[in-house]
Amino acid sequence: MGWSIQQVARASGTTARALRYYDEIGLLRPARVGANGYRYYEREQLLRLQQILLLRELGMDLATIGNVVDAERDPVEALRRHRRRLLDEWERLRRLAGTVAATIDHLEEGTDMPAEDLFEAMTPERAEYLAGLPKKRVAAGTQFVDDFGRVLLVEPTYRPYWLLPGAVVRTDESPFSAAARAVRDELDLPVEPGRLLVVDWVPPGPDRIEGLLFVYDGPTLSSEQAAAITLPPEELRGWAWCTDEELQDRLPAHMLRRTRAACRARAEGETLYLENGAGSIG
Repeated sequence: MGWSIQQVARASGTTARALRYYDEIGLLRPARVGANGYRYYEREQLLRLQQILLLRELGMDLATIGNVVDAERDPVEALRRHRRRLLDEWERLRRLAGTVAATIDHLEEGTDMPAEDLFEAMTPERAEYLAGLPKKRVAAGTQFVDDFGRVLLVEPTYRPYWLLPGAVVRTDESPFSAAARAVRDELDLPVEPGRLLVVDWVPPGPDRIEGLLFVYDGPTLSSEQAAAITLPPEELRGWAWCTDEELQDRLPAHMLRRTRAACRARAEGETLYLENGAGSIG
């Protein structure tokens, strides 16, 4: 089966004139030329045209595009690379849209926007700089404590130890919002976390990258609320109020230190900074 130059132009959103020019410069030859002089294209040429148009969208000139597509041997890997470039550009444009939105807000509110923020994502160099900044894992949880000083832990199906109800913070989500989301998703409770108790920096390890962990104070749960806790069975086996002795049995050492620190911060009205669970309380 072959596609005429007009059919390819309509399908690709380009023009027959552009396709003829690509033929003239050797960038995209048709599969064959009929006796009537009409150009016809097969699937191989359509895939090559897709690559050409993708690279044009990324701002490449035709000479560079020719060198790139001629060097490609694996069309699947080529498309993977093009997709990565497009996603990088999409991320830059997303940040640029955010810069424009923030500028509008500052102008409407009559406040001054920091000069460096005015040019966020304005240039590829800026985008490259931002993409190269270090990335850290961020997670947030909520610590519920009952009238007897016991801490609420959940038992995951995917780990050999217990945890506070919590979640990894998503892109463009605040730690507080992630903690609140986890309470809803993991306990099915319509309650909001309270104040921040602990920020804990956790160093990298064999099975994790470095991260920042935020622990928020949970409101006191009534007996009715505790009885209404509903767990997602594919993620959590169960939950329990835990004494300090039970915390020692169920938590890794650094999590035990963090949990104890959060209990003290709650009792004394403090917010503590820790490193691997250790800080001002030793």
